[in-house]
Amino acid sequence: MADYSKYQGKHADWTGAFPAAPRYFVDPEGVPFGVLAMNEGIATIMPKLPQKRYHPDGQDIANWRILLYSRTKGDVIGDTDFYDAMRRLAMGGYILDDNGENVLIKALTLTELDALMR
Repeated sequence: MADYSKYQGKHADWTGAFPAAPRYFVDPEGVPFGVLAMNEGIATIMPKLPQKRYHPDGQDIANWRILLYSRTKGDVIGDTDFYDAMRRLAMGGYILDDNGENVLIKALTLTELDALMR
C-alpha cells in the first residue's frame, strides 16, 4: 500500500468532493469484489483500506477496483485495480489530503483518468 503520511496536515477543502461508495459484484469464478468510482472533473474522497472498512453481509472482500467515469463521454471509460491506482495517484501527486481513513483525490481530467488504466 502506498504511503500517504506526507499528505497529512494540508487541510484541503473536502466539502465539494464526491465520497466514493462501494458496490459489490461477483466475478465469473464466483469471487466477490468491490468497486469504487471516480468521476472526471470531480474531487473524490476515497477510503484508504476498503477491505478493512466494508464487509457486506459479514463477508471479507479482498479484491477492489476503481471504476472510471467520463463526464465528457457520458460513459464508463474503464476500471483498474484499486491498489495499483492508489499507488499511481500517490506517486503522481494527485492526493491532496489524508484524514487517516480517507484520502482526498484532486479532480482529474479525462487524460489523467485514462492514464490510471495504463
